[in-house]
Amino acid sequence: MNLKSKIAVLCNNRMAIPALQSLHSSGQLYGIGVPEGNTDVIDFCMMLSRQSGIPLIIMKKEKFSLQIIELIGKVNPEYIFTMTFPWKISGEILKKYPATFYNFHYGLLPEMRGADPVFQSLRSQAKETGITVHVINEKIDRGAVILKKTLPISSNMTHGILCTNLSWLGANLLIELLPLLKNGFQGTEQENLKAKYYKKPQAEDVCISWQKSDAQTIEALSRACNPWNKGAYTQWNGWNIRVVEATVVEKINDLPNPPGTILSLSEESGLIVKCSNETQLRLDIIYTDEGFMSGHKLSAFGLKKGSQLINL
Repeated sequence: MNLKSKIAVLCNNRMAIPALQSLHSSGQLYGIGVPEGNTDVIDFCMMLSRQSGIPLIIMKKEKFSLQIIELIGKVNPEYIFTMTFPWKISGEILKKYPATFYNFHYGLLPEMRGADPVFQSLRSQAKETGITVHVINEKIDRGAVILKKTLPISSNMTHGILCTNLSWLGANLLIELLPLLKNGFQGTEQENLKAKYYKKPQAEDVCISWQKSDAQTIEALSRACNPWNKGAYTQWNGWNIRVVEATVVEKINDLPNPPGTILSLSEESGLIVKCSNETQLRLDIIYTDEGFMSGHKLSAFGLKKGSQLINL
């Protein structure tokens, strides 16, 4: 059996790049599709296409189905992998090309269905995540699982760090995935009783609630929002502040201050804020319209010990 495959990839995020490189180096990448507007991914794919001659189609949503058929006509792939691709493959195309379309879901299924499992895994302080490669059917993230690989989540991982680690995992699992597909493995049905679906993060999901969240929860949220949202939102005096990096600290006092109160603001001790459940958090790096800075530098804008940070 020839273990090499003809593969096309539909992608929309840098997380696909290591897998694209791996498939190209092994002579198995035959076509690429990228939605218009994503300049970073398009630039990389255009360079790869020019160097290798691999067809690249810049896709438009209104022509998406026709462009998939065009790509299939050009390269006749055995398999088409989608990696963080934003548009749903039509049922008509799935029926016309059975056992062809497979999605790389950057989270564990069925527990982490939805658009951004990386954010949810970090925000919920999960101990592990991973990649689930599944058959694409007409129901999002519900197809039979071909392969699932796990990845531990360490306490210092941000959204960006975790995405990079998952991108490497996506490239490394190809050596195990492709023989499964070649051998006709149709996958294992998901256990729907374990399924949870999470929507793409909304504004309220990236805002700090000092009254409801303890220090560890807020620290996890800040990592889940770094770098794509430049941190988790809070506010002072009508001024938006984003917490990019923070550290849970031991209590520096037991005064009966409400959550959100600044307990310390100095270069020596940093910016320390009271959270719920009598916990305390040092805001190490923050972002405002004025730029990224150490937390203690907010004193230059008038914040001081006793100032109150509020929910957005």
